[in-house]
Amino acid sequence: MHPLRLYNIPVNALSLFTNNINFGDVLKKIEQRVPERLTNNVDVIYIADLPDFRSKSFNALYKDGAIYISPDQDNEADLLDDIIHEIAHSLEREHQNLIYGDGNLEREFLGKRRTLYYLLDNPTLGMLDYNNADYTAKFDDHMYNDIGYDNLRMITSGLFYSPYAITSLREYWANGFENYLLGDRAKLKDLSPVLYNKVDELIENNEDY
Repeated sequence: MHPLRLYNIPVNALSLFTNNINFGDVLKKIEQRVPERLTNNVDVIYIADLPDFRSKSFNALYKDGAIYISPDQDNEADLLDDIIHEIAHSLEREHQNLIYGDGNLEREFLGKRRTLYYLLDNPTLGMLDYNNADYTAKFDDHMYNDIGYDNLRMITSGLFYSPYAITSLREYWANGFENYLLGDRAKLKDLSPVLYNKVDELIENNEDY
């Protein structure tokens, strides 16, 4: 049996998936969607049961050239979007100028955040927090627990592709990249034209086939 790889990136299974996941099929689907050059900043993929996965509300992360994946995945579609989301994070440093350099993505994101603030009946945080594009645990908790993703999904259906995109500018970027490749591109372009164009330019400039 050949070891699993994403292109030439090795996969190390330090833990076993808790569900019946065909990881080989997932990796093939990623290769069909993501140009190889956009994986240059990923050196290795680990399936590992990290403490962060048990204590926080996410099940994949990118750090120091490695993508870590929780063995607790709902299904193959869940795993597919998690890995593509983390590939998006791996691109941020190399393509920082394209993604963030002109400030347009941040302006689009914060404009949506400010609109959300005024749509809420009783926000538990002030406008200063809504104008901060960086991740903070306080704002994340506000979104997840005070308002709730089900409520956010209804309130922001005309603003954000999904509630997780509200978390921070970096998550707005990664969520857009993920949904450009896996979701409804027309919807993404309509909701977030700057974000759509950034992803589109990056993909088109790195197309291998």
